[in-house]
Amino acid sequence: MAISQIAFHVIFTALFIVANVVFVRAVLYRLNLVFNARKANGTENFLEHKNWGFRIKSFVLNVILQKKNFKEPLRGIMHAFVFYGFVTYLLHTTSQFISGVFGYALDDPYKFTLVGSLFGETANHYYEAALQVVSILVLVGLGFFAWRRWIQKAKGLDVHSPASAIVIGMISLLMISTLLGEGARAVGAEYANPFHDAAPIAAGIGAFWEAIGVEYSSADLVFQIMWWTHILSVFAFMLYVPTSKHAHLIFAPFNYFLQSDTPKGALSKLNLEDETAVWGVTRTEDFPWPNLLDGLSCIECGRCQVQCPANRTGKVLNPKAIIVELKHALMDKMPEVVKIRETNPEGAADAVAALDTSVIGKYEGLSEEALWGCTTCYACVEACPVGNNQVNAIMEMRRHLVLVDSNFPAELQGAFVNMENNSNPWGVAAHSRADWAEGLGVKTMAEDSNVDVLYWVGCAGAFDDRNKRIAQSFVKIMQKADVKFGILGTEEGCSGDSARRGGNEYLYQTLAQANVDTMNGYNVKKVVTACPHCYNTIKNEYPQFGGNFEVVHHSEFINELSKEGKIDVGVAEDANAGKYTYHDSCYIGRYNDNYENPRDLVKKVSGGKLAEPVDHHTKGLCCGAGGAQMWMEEHGERVNFKRSNQLLDTGATTIATACPFCITMITDGVKQEGKIEEVKVKDIAELIAENLK
Repeated sequence: MAISQIAFHVIFTALFIVANVVFVRAVLYRLNLVFNARKANGTENFLEHKNWGFRIKSFVLNVILQKKNFKEPLRGIMHAFVFYGFVTYLLHTTSQFISGVFGYALDDPYKFTLVGSLFGETANHYYEAALQVVSILVLVGLGFFAWRRWIQKAKGLDVHSPASAIVIGMISLLMISTLLGEGARAVGAEYANPFHDAAPIAAGIGAFWEAIGVEYSSADLVFQIMWWTHILSVFAFMLYVPTSKHAHLIFAPFNYFLQSDTPKGALSKLNLEDETAVWGVTRTEDFPWPNLLDGLSCIECGRCQVQCPANRTGKVLNPKAIIVELKHALMDKMPEVVKIRETNPEGAADAVAALDTSVIGKYEGLSEEALWGCTTCYACVEACPVGNNQVNAIMEMRRHLVLVDSNFPAELQGAFVNMENNSNPWGVAAHSRADWAEGLGVKTMAEDSNVDVLYWVGCAGAFDDRNKRIAQSFVKIMQKADVKFGILGTEEGCSGDSARRGGNEYLYQTLAQANVDTMNGYNVKKVVTACPHCYNTIKNEYPQFGGNFEVVHHSEFINELSKEGKIDVGVAEDANAGKYTYHDSCYIGRYNDNYENPRDLVKKVSGGKLAEPVDHHTKGLCCGAGGAQMWMEEHGERVNFKRSNQLLDTGATTIATACPFCITMITDGVKQEGKIEEVKVKDIAELIAENLK
């Protein structure tokens, strides 16, 4: 081997070792910071996690198949070009590594190729030809993203990002150097004849080289320059990416593989009997580690910001900022925490407690105003392509504000007191909870517990005059279908959804446990409710307290009655002259994937016609009442007004809802526009009850 070859071999090997060591150390350093945070429920011992199938499925669907990226089809395709380009390049780059480490780089970089060694040289020729097509597609994808950021200036990409320019530049250099190198190689005598036919891109670039004077004698030098340009770009990429926002390439796959299989509509249960337990979070090290891993996974694409109803109506809440600020807190605060724990494990607790690691109010995106602006609609989580959960992080901080600091919006105080004293947020006397059913022949469980289903009325159905009519309509439907049901009457308490989402975990647990004990006392098996908030809470969160019931939303229940022929639904009289639309409830839609049952019912009444608003299904805009916002004052543009206008823009004469909060908020929005006389706002139960044959 010539001296020059030995020198380049040594240089390559040194660079290879440095790049890989720095890359691995940077990744492990950040993971160590993450896993030094609080353990998450159900993840105390990763290896004992039972549902490996769930994790593998999550990884395959969202990492390998890019499922969530394709929720935005055009962006999904362009991202797929880049992602699958990287995947395709793995064999090529690995072959380059091996060629460099074993000293082939100057002599013959293609002396060893993985594809060639495994499948033969002809297969390798065609692989390299395919790689050229992939390189073009990657450049198309990069061009699209550059256009969105710097030309279109798309919403959500509102932060100046040199990192994006650096990464787009590096990836582009990787692709261009490969293409130019293969073109130079085509000028020389490296290709077998069949490859010329299979590689028109290389042949075309080769013609370019020849046109500017690159001949057979100099083609090999050009190829070597491009080869080294490519591999040095790979090394630079490895050094830079773990420290940039583009670390999502590394940490997003971790995020998806480490996801919990708990219901997405369930918040974690705090151990309120343990005074040493963490009751909500403001300190960085007290966050459950998935919240901090979210920060490393974030690409700052802004999809969550674009979908957030609070952000869309001018509030300070920005779910992207929530996650980005948690990443900043991780990198700012956790190194000292980890250092103390590793060097002084015995005195670590006191030493860490003396550090200033709090985040609420210390980072711009984590202000109290931002945290209380969340409607918990889950639009941000649904939109996020890397599996982040902004809502869980917000709820952890809300809990701290309420349980530890006793610091929450003044309006919530009244709702909390009402739930505590009368077991409903309205504060109506608890003894009147069953008055809505007077004269309907409805029996309580105390009178007859031999029923097939418990009808959970909810506070709105029991105490709000508008929603009482919905409860009465639902009873009419069940009686028509000869459903054997009962209610708890005055034994029913508030489900506690507003208490829990309002950060008052103590009040929530008191309410939840009392309800679970009551239902278990009657040996309840199946529950149906018209309130999505009660539905989600009883279905997904009451199991934490021993309440394991089959829970059905009234939209699904009524639809099944219709499909089974137990009720016969006619077309409404105004179906031909009118127009129907449906507003998605966040808590039966995004939280529990129930989109079609309510639509099926509206279509039965409307004769199969349904006008969708601009935001619907997984992108449905929140009514603005979730996350305890029903009981708080909203400042600036109101979310329910924005949503109501979207529904009115369909030209609908009837707006259908499936949630007591939604019907209240949308009705107010329609009134605001002065159209309450010409546009009806009705629950699906009312529409069906009015059109029973």
